[in-house]
Amino acid sequence: MAGDSVLYAAAHSHHLDTVQVDSPIGAVYFDSPTQLTNFRRRLDAVEQVALNPTQSQDVILTIANDL
Repeated sequence: MAGDSVLYAAAHSHHLDTVQVDSPIGAVYFDSPTQLTNFRRRLDAVEQVALNPTQSQDVILTIANDL
């Protein structure tokens, strides 16, 4: 998903969840259970390696100070 703009819109009822992916031709929407499961797995994997907000801020400040 690197480089893709992805919005996972979770609803109170899972059957109303929707994923929006921006593409060069416009937004593409996904809402089938299989597609949602695949996107949720990918987003969960990204979340596992992402920095927490404090760590992100520290990295940004370090880069800004090095400029």
